[in-house]
Amino acid sequence: MTEQPAGAAGGAPNEIPYLRPHPGAALFERRAVRLRALADGHAMADFLRFCAALSAAQASAAVALDIPLESVAPSAERPLREAVMGRDEWHAALRLIADELHDARMPEAARGGLARAAAMGPEALRGVATQLLSGDAGGLDLAVAPFVGAALQVEYVTLAAQLLASGVMRSERACPACGAPPVAGVVLGDDKLRYLGCSLCASQWHLPRVTCSRCRSTAGISYYSLDGGPGGVKAEVCDSCHGYLKLFYIEQRPAAEPMADDLATRALDLLVAERGYSGTGVNLFLVA
Repeated sequence: MTEQPAGAAGGAPNEIPYLRPHPGAALFERRAVRLRALADGHAMADFLRFCAALSAAQASAAVALDIPLESVAPSAERPLREAVMGRDEWHAALRLIADELHDARMPEAARGGLARAAAMGPEALRGVATQLLSGDAGGLDLAVAPFVGAALQVEYVTLAAQLLASGVMRSERACPACGAPPVAGVVLGDDKLRYLGCSLCASQWHLPRVTCSRCRSTAGISYYSLDGGPGGVKAEVCDSCHGYLKLFYIEQRPAAEPMADDLATRALDLLVAERGYSGTGVNLFLVA
């Protein structure tokens, strides 16, 4: 594994769009296509193909459901957090996902988790969702969690696509649209702007480079990559809080999608963790 020192952050913040255009429900099919491509020749091919099938089922559920965004306050802080309180459209998304995956290939443990998730009542589902979104996996049924996470994503992604960028306040912590943590970041081409991708609603917001995504320190930042590994991916590590987040460089990985590419680069997570860093990113398909 190669460590590189951090370079200088560039760009004037007031010249940079804070939010990137949201892909909406088309995100799920795009993610499924990316996962299938990443699975070819990969050591985790079966797992990535299963995640592709789950993403395709999300795409079908997003198309089938009409989930309008109720009005939110202008310039609201994390507007989706309030807008989604008490809503349960994602319960219907879970049932549609279960139907789509009825004949899909998956590990027996996953099939059992899907059956248990589909059989849960509203209160039980809300309990799992609350625990999942809080980041506390203690006692959580880890085979159920990815399917609940997938259903939640259908609702949140659909709603996030309807938000006006002008109505979203800048956030110092987590996603400015829904308050969830990022899954990973992308670094764009010539201008090298870095955007963090939300693990829940898929919004992407700007954070200056060479800034820790957890503690916002700009000191003690360095980068790790796998020698001989896939190009266009680095782990940005912070010696202040000992956190890290993976970054995907679009020049080298033009088809990169934060959640899909995060799943396909777990070897880098393992090696960075061995050096004492803990992940800032959250992937709802890999709850542990």
